[in-house]
Amino acid sequence: MGANQNVTMLSLRIQKVFFFAIILILSFSCRKKGCMDPNATNFDSDAELADNTTCLYVDFERSEMLANICDNYIIPAYADFNEKTTILNVAATTFSSDPTDTKFQLLKDAWKIALLSWQQVSFIDFGPAEFIILKNQVNIYPTNVSLISENISLGVYDLGNSSNNDAKGFQALDYLLHMPGLNEQEQVAYFIGEDNALTYLVELTNDLKNNAQYVVNEWEVYKSTFRSNNGSNAVGSSVSNLVNGLCSYYETYIRKGKIGLPLGAFNQFTQEIDPTLVECYYHQESLPFISTALEGMKKYINGVSFNGNMNGLGLDDYMDYVGATQNSSSLSTVISDQIDLVLGSLGELNDPLSNELAVNESGVLDTYGTMQQLVPYMKVDMTSALGVLITYQDNDGD
Repeated sequence: MGANQNVTMLSLRIQKVFFFAIILILSFSCRKKGCMDPNATNFDSDAELADNTTCLYVDFERSEMLANICDNYIIPAYADFNEKTTILNVAATTFSSDPTDTKFQLLKDAWKIALLSWQQVSFIDFGPAEFIILKNQVNIYPTNVSLISENISLGVYDLGNSSNNDAKGFQALDYLLHMPGLNEQEQVAYFIGEDNALTYLVELTNDLKNNAQYVVNEWEVYKSTFRSNNGSNAVGSSVSNLVNGLCSYYETYIRKGKIGLPLGAFNQFTQEIDPTLVECYYHQESLPFISTALEGMKKYINGVSFNGNMNGLGLDDYMDYVGATQNSSSLSTVISDQIDLVLGSLGELNDPLSNELAVNESGVLDTYGTMQQLVPYMKVDMTSALGVLITYQDNDGD
């Protein structure tokens, strides 16, 4: 074969390659391009070639989520807290004017109901509640028995001063209503013989009522700011405040305060249990208050209304919108299921929790471990998925 023939054959091959390339290009150019992402508003089911640069998306309705959480959980939950503390104050005033066994029992019942109501707003730890550091005025424990006794003895004190925070609130009432070593008749007799104690009792309930009323009134003003501050999830935004308040309260005041500290989990030296650190130590019943806080928190996260089961937009929907997952499962489901696991674990414990720590330390430790697992789901996974920066500090090493 001569050189000319070789050149001719090569030329023919090049022409064939070029011809097939033209056909291939034409075939692709004839195929319809379009957005092939089913999550996009302009998803084109007829498209054969993906052109996802043209995809359009509807942003998550943060304003709708904030409005739902505000109007259907926060406002009615605080209204309930205000109502229950008012009833408590009336019960204390009634008992003060006529200290009988029956009225004392009604007072104790009103105290428990009001404390359960507090659990359902305790994690709304921002806005008006943060303005007055409500949690420190309402439910510090252990209560300061020595300071309570001193205040009653002197009859002079300022409950508005932060130095009295651990001598007021629900836990100071816990001590006064369930004094160790006294039966109910003896407790009533104590108040009959101690006018200053009766006065202190009423003033403690009045302080709770006034703080609840303040927060309710302030939310009527603050709610417009909360609902409208929805342009982003940056520090200072409503989403950031909501998420940070929730994570901070769960991590520090529920997981750590209600279980971790009494268990000795934060005592780096001895890790010895301290039963006196449980909530409602004198009442000898702690578990219902922990469970109520967690049940309220679950509704709050999932956008469920306080007074019913209406399910609107919540943080769970926001997590689903951004495709947040944890080990290939929906993060919102993982968080909800983990709360249920904590509630189930709490259900296996017995009150008084102070005694359970001694006789079933391993069971309490298991419950704490289940509670701890929820921390990274919320504090790390949820905040990362929503682009929320943690603005609070803790020294737990977790």
